[in-house]
Amino acid sequence: MKAEKRGIFRFLLALICLTAAVTIGGCGTKEQADQGIPAAGQETESLAETGTDEEAGTDEESGTDTESGTDTESGADEESGTDAETGEASGDVDLEVKSPSEDSKQNGSSNELTVQFLDVGQGSSALVHQDGHWMLIDGGDREYASYVVSFLKNQGVECLDYVVVSHYDSDHLNGVVGVLNALECRQVLAPDYEGETKVYDSFRSILEEKQISLVHPKLGEEFSFAQSSFRVVSPAAYQYRDVNSNSVGIRLAYGSSSFLICGDCTEESEQDLLYLGVDLDSDVYAANHHGSRYSNCREFLEAVSPEAVVISCGLGNSYGHPDASVMLSIQELGANLYRTDLQGVITAVSDGTGVWFDTEACMDYRSGDELAGEEASGTGNTRDYETADGDGTEEEGAEASDYVLNHNTMKFHLPGCGSVKTIREANREDVRESREVLIRQGFEPCKNCNP
Repeated sequence: MKAEKRGIFRFLLALICLTAAVTIGGCGTKEQADQGIPAAGQETESLAETGTDEEAGTDEESGTDTESGTDTESGADEESGTDAETGEASGDVDLEVKSPSEDSKQNGSSNELTVQFLDVGQGSSALVHQDGHWMLIDGGDREYASYVVSFLKNQGVECLDYVVVSHYDSDHLNGVVGVLNALECRQVLAPDYEGETKVYDSFRSILEEKQISLVHPKLGEEFSFAQSSFRVVSPAAYQYRDVNSNSVGIRLAYGSSSFLICGDCTEESEQDLLYLGVDLDSDVYAANHHGSRYSNCREFLEAVSPEAVVISCGLGNSYGHPDASVMLSIQELGANLYRTDLQGVITAVSDGTGVWFDTEACMDYRSGDELAGEEASGTGNTRDYETADGDGTEEEGAEASDYVLNHNTMKFHLPGCGSVKTIREANREDVRESREVLIRQGFEPCKNCNP
């Protein structure tokens, strides 16, 4: 019965792909037009209509192994030529992934596309930059919200062209709320389902308060970004019970180089994309769902065929990410491997003809469970790099204390400060951290309570 229902669903998707061409009229501001940013409802092309909305069963990470229920081979991807106007990547170009030379670092063009995979522990966040334009893809969990805001400000971000929310799980959405409170944003792309958490409510509140355009993108829609473009490649439709399967995924292209980032896309969703013949081939692949075994099926990885794989996960996380089976599949692909749990922030740069990274590939295929076991026993090597909060070492005499952060004013207070009562819930965060670290993250001490 399950396979029969799935067959009906895929038949409908295939029928939609053959017959649907949706054109929606709309208008945006002149500033959006000048920047090449489509306004909500601007003319786009869709491969599949959205299904009916379903309530999310849980906002926690799903441990349910969803059977794909099919052995269908993926549709043949047609090779596409390079479009100089949109920056769409050609399918027949071999891309070399290499470490940056000193010349390339010192003489980089402003046209270079930079993708930074932030170290947000057991979460996900990526910052994209090109020629003064910025896009944030997810923002990590609550404890990293202040770090993400600080990271963006240190990069010189004042206004984001796009914020892409893959889905509404806390380890992707919390940091986004902090960023939207602290910075300007022109447009938010997010999945078409309703969340059931306080952070989701805060997300909707800040969008309404700041009148930020919200778009629920459909499969196949394309958006311009500076000299690049990105296409929505998942989900097939917003109809999955598992909210992870509803993750918005994009394929970012600049010249002949491409990046695939699909949030917590599950095997169920992956199989549907393969069935529809969605073009997934990409040079850099951000592993789905932090390297979970409920994602990253072998057929999907083969369709992506990446030169480099980046895994965003927390060291010693309780989920065992990345999973041993996924690591084996990645190893067999022969791709260069980068991991935020072992290497911190990972920066990839493209000039439209090649991609290079700011660090050597770690090629460390240990699973999350293996690393957690080694860390617990005090054996093995874990990470040795500059941490998100500073230089990797604790400052002498820097003791952690309880503070209350205001992500709107970027100030920190003592818990008993009178100003704390006036902080909106969406802007407030209670932390236990040292004063020095908070200042390094971009927060200022309140002048009333002098923390």
